[in-house]
Amino acid sequence: MTQLNQVFLGLGSNIDPRWNLLRCLDLLERIPGAVLEDESSWYRTRPWGVEDQAEFVNLVVGMRTALEPMELLRATQAIEVELGRKRLLRNGPRTIDIDLLLFGDRVLAEPDLSLPHPGLTERDFMLIPLIEIAPETLHPVVGRPVAELQGLLRYRQILSCAQSAPRPGTA
Repeated sequence: MTQLNQVFLGLGSNIDPRWNLLRCLDLLERIPGAVLEDESSWYRTRPWGVEDQAEFVNLVVGMRTALEPMELLRATQAIEVELGRKRLLRNGPRTIDIDLLLFGDRVLAEPDLSLPHPGLTERDFMLIPLIEIAPETLHPVVGRPVAELQGLLRYRQILSCAQSAPRPGTA
């Protein structure tokens, strides 16, 4: 039987965020060899890096996957392309941004992918939603549960928290 890895992804959008995030969740569920399991609340956040742009909506999802990290990265980048992501300005406006935050206990430093995500312990819009759905998950570098890492946050951009947006066909 294939080993399934526990993975956490950070999602964000500030261009038609409700539609793009709902579509992103739908496309994530269609990745072969992956099962979406958890979804945090949706957080309204101030932009990071380039401040002169619309506010973002961010959330974290948990999934299990048989894919390897680079395979999952390619699959999530394909979703970004499908949803019209254009990389014109670093940290600029975007239809969707999908970040691999944690991939089991893997530690990886490749040109295109660092695991765990280097911003996870610095940015509240990554860490707080992760704590919401998986507080006991160990950070593979720090070696402590993510719920204990709030003191490491450097950037606080969360403005408010809302319940998850209802998906079409759900009550």
